[in-house]
Amino acid sequence: MKAAKVLQQGGVIAHQTSTLAGIAASPLCSAAVTKVQRFKQRQAPFLLLADSKKTALQQAVYISKDLRKLAQTSWAGAVTLVFKARKYLHPACYQGGYIAVRVDSDGQTRSLAKACGGLMLSSSLNRKGKMVMPLHNRTRFRYHRHINVVLPSAKPTGGNASSIHKITGKKVVQLR
Repeated sequence: MKAAKVLQQGGVIAHQTSTLAGIAASPLCSAAVTKVQRFKQRQAPFLLLADSKKTALQQAVYISKDLRKLAQTSWAGAVTLVFKARKYLHPACYQGGYIAVRVDSDGQTRSLAKACGGLMLSSSLNRKGKMVMPLHNRTRFRYHRHINVVLPSAKPTGGNASSIHKITGKKVVQLR
């Protein structure tokens, strides 16, 4: 898969998830993360897409009962979980020691995350304050400085964003 190779070499891709079209990079490659930051016109934090529940939960400092239950019932799916995490990825992945992780139900998305070592930094495919863009070659042409590959999708874009739940100690708060 060409997109996987691009990610492994520090490139940036546009791809479809089960929710919205996204822009993605390896969270271990600073140059690629910087490209995403420039495209998004913001510094942080960014979502991580994981290849599996196991990979996602390995990021946690502590797996609480609530975190385990939400992971088991919500993944793979359109639910993002925010929890205290071990710090070893690019700083743009964290906010106050927490990360936001989703195990997407889209198989191609999970395969791309696996190509990045199990985690892929991602965000919706839109500029600050703009609508999510469709996945087509004009997107690649228009944003060639930021995006190396656009993966075409048979699915329509413009779906709903994932719900977000933050797990803090003994409390779960729905953020979106």
